[in-house]
Amino acid sequence: MPDDGSQHVNRTGGAFIVWPADSQGRRIDPPRSGEDGSRHLPNPAHPDAVELFIGLPDDAGPPPKEQVELLIEIEKLLRVVQSLYRSGPRPRPEAFRIYYVKLFYLAQLGLEGPNAVPDIARSALAVTAMDLIDDEAGNIKNAYLKRLGLHTVILSVPFLALYCVAFAWQGEWLTSSFALLRIDRPLLASFCMLWVGCFHGVWLSYGIRKAKIGIADLTAREEDRMQPLVRLLFAGLLTFAIGLMVTSGVVDIEIGSISLTRIIDTPTFAYLVGMCFGIAELALPASIGNKANTVAAAIR
Repeated sequence: MPDDGSQHVNRTGGAFIVWPADSQGRRIDPPRSGEDGSRHLPNPAHPDAVELFIGLPDDAGPPPKEQVELLIEIEKLLRVVQSLYRSGPRPRPEAFRIYYVKLFYLAQLGLEGPNAVPDIARSALAVTAMDLIDDEAGNIKNAYLKRLGLHTVILSVPFLALYCVAFAWQGEWLTSSFALLRIDRPLLASFCMLWVGCFHGVWLSYGIRKAKIGIADLTAREEDRMQPLVRLLFAGLLTFAIGLMVTSGVVDIEIGSISLTRIIDTPTFAYLVGMCFGIAELALPASIGNKANTVAAAIR
């Protein structure tokens, strides 16, 4: 018997029909038989082909599990490609078509026909996903860092200005206003630096945590789906809450042998603490929740 390599490949009957579809899910130029008995082939390069029609023949039984899993993986990657190249801020139809055609033929390879090979299709799909990451990961990460950095600068400037006012300006009107409002100028200056440090730490946090970009990161920059401005304000308020707890004596936190109460009179230390909290932004909600629960339990 000739060795055609078939003994090394897991060939199974494809349970599905794969065809290009438009944005409404309608098959484009549906399959038909020619007058000479020839089979009409699908055209994934059609400009309206943006979805995959994947159906089951009328006489088909339950599809194999491995084909269903492959179908799900293809659909997920197609959603990413659509988000990047069709519905993104700068649509790139040429790049979309390249990846769409690849995914279409991979779907055919693993899901359709008497000699479907889902294991090979899955391996090729993984290579396609890596190609997409190589093409877009750098652009995605740098673009998000720029957006986050821009919001960091916008939020930092007012607090730096307030720090300069609170720390250096000795005008009589300002002094009397602070006294009337019972604002401690050194403490206000330290809290300004605490906020600024937190903003800078959040910016660093993204770069540290996203050393490697995965497929999910191409469309969802963060798991919690927060926008850059919201993320900075959220982390800033949590850091502010910790600062209030420490300076009010509600909790006593020490780093080594140094108490965080030093932020009261040492703005540079306050900046360092804020930066540490910003870098650890993902752990802040749980920490604040535990401290708040402790306070609430003490009240009861």
